[in-house]
Amino acid sequence: MMVGLKCAILALVLSGTIAPIGAAAQTLAVTGATVIDPLADAPLTNGVVVMQDGRITAVGAADAVDVPAGTEIIDARGKYVIPGLMDANLHLYLNLDLETLIKYEGRYHEIVLEAAQLTLKTGQTTVFDTWGPLGALAKARDMIDAGEAPGSRIYFAGNIIGFDGPLSRDFRGEAAAHVSKAFTNRTNEAWENGTGRDLMWMTPDSVRAEIREYTGTGVDFLKYGSSSHVEMYFISFSERVQHVIVEEGHRAVMTVQTHTTSVESLDMAIEAGVDIITHGDISGPVVPIPMETIRKLVERDIAVSVLPITQRRLEALQEHNPDGTLTPYMAIGRENQARMIEAGVSMLLSTDAGIKHPVLLAESPTIASDTVDQRTKLGEGHFNALAALEELGMAPMEILRSATSHIARAYEMEDDIGSLQPGMVADLVILDANPLETARHYRSIHAVIKDGRQVDLDALPVAPIISVLKPEG
Repeated sequence: MMVGLKCAILALVLSGTIAPIGAAAQTLAVTGATVIDPLADAPLTNGVVVMQDGRITAVGAADAVDVPAGTEIIDARGKYVIPGLMDANLHLYLNLDLETLIKYEGRYHEIVLEAAQLTLKTGQTTVFDTWGPLGALAKARDMIDAGEAPGSRIYFAGNIIGFDGPLSRDFRGEAAAHVSKAFTNRTNEAWENGTGRDLMWMTPDSVRAEIREYTGTGVDFLKYGSSSHVEMYFISFSERVQHVIVEEGHRAVMTVQTHTTSVESLDMAIEAGVDIITHGDISGPVVPIPMETIRKLVERDIAVSVLPITQRRLEALQEHNPDGTLTPYMAIGRENQARMIEAGVSMLLSTDAGIKHPVLLAESPTIASDTVDQRTKLGEGHFNALAALEELGMAPMEILRSATSHIARAYEMEDDIGSLQPGMVADLVILDANPLETARHYRSIHAVIKDGRQVDLDALPVAPIISVLKPEG
């Protein structure tokens, strides 16, 4: 770790922003706010939330909750309290440009930490990373869990099973010609960890053995490709192999999700028994998802991680990037999202976001559309996604659930996170405006509390690497 990052983290420990390991428990109460619990029948006015030892101990009306003596009080009169927000599908290390891969080799965890601090700063206390370098993600996750660095709570899948690494034809294969084979192999293996395209040559029993080994590498859940990444119209794994992957994930007591980009890859994943379908609202550039398939999602209680974009963004894509691969996919995606809302599918807010590289963004030939209601920019995309769900007609409380309790339930963590019930982990966001009036109010963050401690938002990110870069000129 760089000396600068060590010093910055030490300063936060000394200031109380990060609790040092073994630190005394803090008792904290938020008073006077309107408490909006996604599992409650209605918002609670003049509410109190009491937290101790990192958990919520009491929630109720001011005249019904006893606040222990010596408790630190946050006066939130006129404000609104919601659970910590989440993103069901992002990528804390998404900086695949060759320059960054080379310059920060061995330090990718520092970029992951920067990303997790950008998400925490914007109200996301828990994030689910669905594709990235296993070692770097594990190191950053463990540092945050140990109190050695601030950041959103991280759960991760590592590789998308069946995909090769960044310098392959699945992502940036053309860049491999400009570096050594040794660097290419090291970089790809940092993502693949034995779960790349080679698995598609194997028998179901051979794949089973590889997946069983992979579940022991420290990943928190599994994600596999039902369809391919670049060749989105191709099915990746047979029905038999998809069943094997799901079975092995469940054997390891992990949730299993899949990447789908077509109607048939979506239907095959449903039949394989997955728990979550990642961007299951994407069905190609022409054909919407049949209602028969959408009804299956509801009947089998399979959650769908969706990629909502605003109408304003869609129009910018159609005007300034009409030939972009994803432009027609996004149009069909909005249609699929509206049909899922109407059918009652459990929808999870997601963005596919990472840290936007300011220099590369400034040099993008499609900057006119790239900068309109951005989806894939950490700290920004989730706000735009919430607004997009509102445009599509999702009910205000359901919008909140899509970024809190639905995600917790889909990942089988509803006993710990996602609501404001007593006994839950004390993750809260205090807003200056009512998010049930308009989803735009999710931006009005007044304070963030994670594990029962108020976060110093002004201090984040601690030691930025990517987000602070400046374009020339």
